[in-house]
Amino acid sequence: RANADVYLNVSFNGQPSHRIARFEDERGRLWARGADLRNMGIDTAAMGVSDETRIALDQIPGLKYRYDAAAQDVDIDMPSRLRIPNRIDARGLAPIAAATADRGFLINYDLYARTERETPLAVWSEQRYFDQNGVLSNTGTAYLYRDLRRYIRYDSSWTRSDPATLTATQVGDTISGSLGWSRSIRMGGLQWRRNFSLRPDLVTFPMPDFAGSAVVPSSVDVYINNIRRYSGDVPSGPFVVDNVAGITGFGQANLITRDALGRPVSQSVPIYIDTRLLAQGMSSYSVEAGFLRRAYGWRSFDYKDDPAFSGTWQYGVSNALTLEAHGEASAGVYNAGAGMLAKLGMAGVVNASLAGSAGRNAGLQAGLGYQYVDERYSIDIQTLRAIADYADLAANDGIPVPRASDRATLAVPLGGGQTVSLSYIGQRYPGADAARIGSVAYSTRLGDRATLTMSAYQDFNDSGSRGAFLSLGITLDDISLNATAGRQDGGAYTNASAIRSPDYGGGFGWGVQAGTYEAGRYEQAWGRYLGRYGEITVGAQRYDGRATGELDLNGALVFMDGVTQASRRIDDSFALVSAGEPGLPILHQNRVIGHTGSSGHLVVPDLNSYQTNTLEIDGLDLPPNAQVSAYALDLVPQSRSGVRAEFGITREAAATVELADDDGKPLPVGARVVHRESGSESVVGYGSQTFVRNLGKLNHLDVQMQDMACTARFAFRAPEDGGLPRLGPVACVERQP
Repeated sequence: RANADVYLNVSFNGQPSHRIARFEDERGRLWARGADLRNMGIDTAAMGVSDETRIALDQIPGLKYRYDAAAQDVDIDMPSRLRIPNRIDARGLAPIAAATADRGFLINYDLYARTERETPLAVWSEQRYFDQNGVLSNTGTAYLYRDLRRYIRYDSSWTRSDPATLTATQVGDTISGSLGWSRSIRMGGLQWRRNFSLRPDLVTFPMPDFAGSAVVPSSVDVYINNIRRYSGDVPSGPFVVDNVAGITGFGQANLITRDALGRPVSQSVPIYIDTRLLAQGMSSYSVEAGFLRRAYGWRSFDYKDDPAFSGTWQYGVSNALTLEAHGEASAGVYNAGAGMLAKLGMAGVVNASLAGSAGRNAGLQAGLGYQYVDERYSIDIQTLRAIADYADLAANDGIPVPRASDRATLAVPLGGGQTVSLSYIGQRYPGADAARIGSVAYSTRLGDRATLTMSAYQDFNDSGSRGAFLSLGITLDDISLNATAGRQDGGAYTNASAIRSPDYGGGFGWGVQAGTYEAGRYEQAWGRYLGRYGEITVGAQRYDGRATGELDLNGALVFMDGVTQASRRIDDSFALVSAGEPGLPILHQNRVIGHTGSSGHLVVPDLNSYQTNTLEIDGLDLPPNAQVSAYALDLVPQSRSGVRAEFGITREAAATVELADDDGKPLPVGARVVHRESGSESVVGYGSQTFVRNLGKLNHLDVQMQDMACTARFAFRAPEDGGLPRLGPVACVERQP
């Protein structure tokens, strides 16, 4: 007979795969195309079989099969190396919906005033417009002093982000990208950059994959440094568990699976994780073009006349090697360099860089570093050396490049909550004395609530510049206590403080602080209130007998959905709840975040952009005649934007009706009630009352009792306040059989 297409249930090594695949039956011999083999989990790429290739199953080396034409089954026996492993994301994150933004405008403000002779007042503000196409923002501070009245603009820009390509475009004031061996600069112009924050679920650094194989469907546990980080089920065949979080640095991982008899099978592998590396094939970049900003924070519109360009790039060549490059140019200044981060197996990560400058300033900069972290100790050594007259764009704007920059840190945990750390910092700038400072610190936990820290430092270039300090920190529920005493450069220093911060849900906080220093002493105290509409802080301080008071007030105004709402300061994303009901509790991540105002609105600040944020309403606080389209909403806002959260609450035409018979006596409890106009049913409750929905202008209630039936007739008009009215008593007139 001719070849026939058949669709068969596929099993591997006797274990069902729960997949149906297409084959060609040639007199009992099975053929398949590469695409069908790949879809059922066979690694055709490893076998060199393309999707369009037609191949007989018995031609695949190492593969055997049993074909049951009557049962429409095929059982394939093949090595695990020829199967595509099942990949399991240990984080188990649910897919995130596309981020959205509604149109709106907000003003963040921070007002600060002091009681001094000049009566200074400063008001910082941000004006931000946002919609689906991006964010337009401007920041600045207005100084209202007796002898100074002016407004200083900080940054103005429009930003558009694209989660599909993980890129962001910014027009206006921006900060250039940089690497560990280069420096950022402020520019006005255009920036195009990779923005990994658009995908918070994305792991950018190399994570270990834990591979195994199960004969039968089994369970798998992954332990890192003897702490279980993942537990789940795997199907039969090869599998890979990836994205197992747990440590940074060196660790020991154990993968435990169960065999056919339920016995544990364990394999142990060493791992080393460094978050500075990029995973293989992943890249990061930033490109800027514009004009250098000068006198930032002092003059609003001071830009250099010459155009400037900057570019930064990183690429994960492999999970052990990340390459870097950076370049920048302006009139008479040209700078370019390259670097790399290389993992030395389990022995840490080394980094190196070499950059050169040309034009008015010619020279080189070389960098070298090494970092290793494990549970016994961690070490970090970095050095940068400028040769000849090396310069970059930041130096061209008056910020010199250090001729030498060194850093070394060694931290050793001693167990029992104790840690000893040694550090060295060296800096040498042209025309200034070099600084070489070494320090040592020891910290230990004293029970569950206290930490004791001892530290000392010495400037090796100045024998008289040294200091030593002893600090004790205690946490008592929501109050933090701290006391510090020491000597620095021959003078004594003391400080004691007690602070209670307001709860995130709102409330009062306070703080007191006092201390001495070489020139005198100081005391200060403050009270703080965090509410739905912002935060206010009132404080007083005294330095060497001179007392001053201060006031700080910050918050936001949101203009959106045709309403104006006051709120706490909004730094990232937020939601405007539109419930249609006043005084309704709103829950954010299962915690009451506030109650809707008289207009039924509430601003919920501090949402996580490009992540799922769940807002809910408490249905127990709704009246019986309220209809709700959704009790919970999942919101995914764009960065620094607002979204509307509409719960769709409406009041239906309903009422509580008190019924009575012809003699004015209550009807019996449990009698069946039918609203003739809508067909809805209810029963007579205590007090001869019944709840009726979907009322019209004229209504009839047919009541059926054990020994009689009656009809109540009444008119209804919805109250203006949308409340639930009580009607009656309404006479229920007996119906004749």
